[in-house]
Amino acid sequence: MQKLTEILQAEADAQGLLRVTLSGHFGKTVKKISYTPSIHKKESAILEERFMPDGKALHAFLPVKGCAERILKESESFRQTDISSAGFSAVVLRSAKGALHIKYGEGSDNKRKPDGKNYILSPGEKYDFLTLLGIQDASGRVHDKKQGKFRQINRFLQIVSDVLPSLPGDGVKIRDLCCGKSYLSFAVYYYFRYVLGRNVSVYCVDLKADVIAECASYAEKLGWGGLHFICGDIFKAVPDERPDLVLSLHACDTATDMVLAGAVQRGARVILSSPCCQHELASQINSPELSYVTREPILKQKLAAVLTDALRCRLLYACGYKVTTLEFTDPEDTPKNLMIRAEKALIPAKLREAALTEYDGVCESLGAKPAMRSLLSDFLTKTR
Repeated sequence: MQKLTEILQAEADAQGLLRVTLSGHFGKTVKKISYTPSIHKKESAILEERFMPDGKALHAFLPVKGCAERILKESESFRQTDISSAGFSAVVLRSAKGALHIKYGEGSDNKRKPDGKNYILSPGEKYDFLTLLGIQDASGRVHDKKQGKFRQINRFLQIVSDVLPSLPGDGVKIRDLCCGKSYLSFAVYYYFRYVLGRNVSVYCVDLKADVIAECASYAEKLGWGGLHFICGDIFKAVPDERPDLVLSLHACDTATDMVLAGAVQRGARVILSSPCCQHELASQINSPELSYVTREPILKQKLAAVLTDALRCRLLYACGYKVTTLEFTDPEDTPKNLMIRAEKALIPAKLREAALTEYDGVCESLGAKPAMRSLLSDFLTKTR
């Protein structure tokens, strides 16, 4: 609490405050409150906009002096506080019990962890689920050979924290498809349930029965009733309802396309996918213009991998998703470090149609017929 007070007071005193947004009201009587600098009656002021569940917005002008204290008091009723000012940004997450976690934006002047990382899961702190998964020992020390996995988990949680504004404030429905050993599923469940204090249901699906059974036993030992493990085909084995967040980490080749297409068809709010083994396009590319690349097997594979994910991103945009690609983790930990982040957005039909035309044109020039396009054929026809 003291740290949050210091941040708000410092930014207000420096007159660099650009915006503060409070979201995720515990009582759900307010959708969000925003504070921005303004001018009122020829004096500097802070505009407070209070957005209500019925769609109304209540406005008030506040004096600059004392605004930090007011914002601080209001923030106690919200799960998330986003602070933005000149050269500084931070997201403050509050659990139901009042515990705070502060995540600083890149380039912010702030006090970070000794190793330079702003981790959500702190190094040296013991987490029962990480011990069960073999990442930490009984004292909370991360095993030397698992340091990369620990960094990967924290990086992924940071990516998840960035998409929180696109997710419901409570009762979040998450699907981890082709989940494998589910390191990230356990971390995501812990983050939502015990860091953010939100109700969450996570369904993890994979075809490997032994892995699913082992993960289910861990969830039972932890007493995590909202974390479910199912052996079966993706989507067929989970509740037929709109998911809020769909995860797919290192699903091999066209399994990634199946996850992405299924997530789109079910209207997922957010998709986080880390593709793997993009072999499909490598066997299809038939373009004389690219023969100087494709005659070299290694270069052909690298080209196919880049084109596969670029086409996936373009098709997601054509389906109504705002798409970003980013590095999932340090390339030294794993070369498979690309993350596709897609968030449902209101994209004009004209732009979506143009993206689809561009996509189809590129595929034709490559002589390729990607699986994701055929999987989404009916969806695209219905939504045009």
